Amino acid sequence: MIKFFRKIRQSLLSENKLSKYLLYAIGEIVLVVVGILLALQLNTWNAERIQKQEINSTYERMLEEIRETKLLANNKIRAIDSVVKSKNIRTLHLMNMQNKDSLADIYNSIEGLTQVISVVFDMPTTSEFLNDKNISLLKNIRLKTLLLRTKQSLKFAEVIENYSLTQLNTIIEPFVMKNLNYAKMTHGRDMVEINSPTDFSVFTNNLELENLINMKIETDNTKLDFLLNFDKILEATANEIESELNSG
Repeated sequence: MIKFFRKIRQSLLSENKLSKYLLYAIGEIVLVVVGILLALQLNTWNAERIQKQEINSTYERMLEEIRETKLLANNKIRAIDSVVKSKNIRTLHLMNMQNKDSLADIYNSIEGLTQVISVVFDMPTTSEFLNDKNISLLKNIRLKTLLLRTKQSLKFAEVIENYSLTQLNTIIEPFVMKNLNYAKMTHGRDMVEINSPTDFSVFTNNLELENLINMKIETDNTKLDFLLNFDKILEATANEIESELNSG
């Protein structure tokens, strides 16, 4: 095309047709500019297409991760509510009955005092996306809000976890080591129960033990509230990501 216009220009110059020469020169410039603009537009479109593919791929991995985390969160909810918490409530009930046979049964439930279910979750794909520039470029405001709430929830889980472990290590375990038979409590593998308890007075009118159990129930209720709310956030986030993927 450029050679074609060059020949025309040379011909017009040789024929001394300046006005036509200028017209063709302008036409050539316009065509070059249009070509450059089209090339730039094509490059922009191609870059946007690649970026969209990369984001969709990330969305798909995030969606799978969120579903797995949601399943794990529900398993933790059941474990805390039906196992750990129920054991502690049963222990308080047996303590309140204050008869020897009931007190002897406490060792079948009091292990709930030392059982700790972690509420910390590992979500590397989602965390990486949240720490990347992608979060600031999100046009979907609802998805952006939900992802930021997910990030806040993951941080709050660590706060709850630290409190729970501190409670166990500094308050509960010292009491257990001093007053209870750990082997009989936990029924752990290879443990030997030498000093089998026959005096269950530690379970009667013991305000310290009562407070410990109620504090543990309070902590587990905090975990349950967190997990139930986190589950709702994950559900809403998964639905919003699916909408983004389905929108093209």
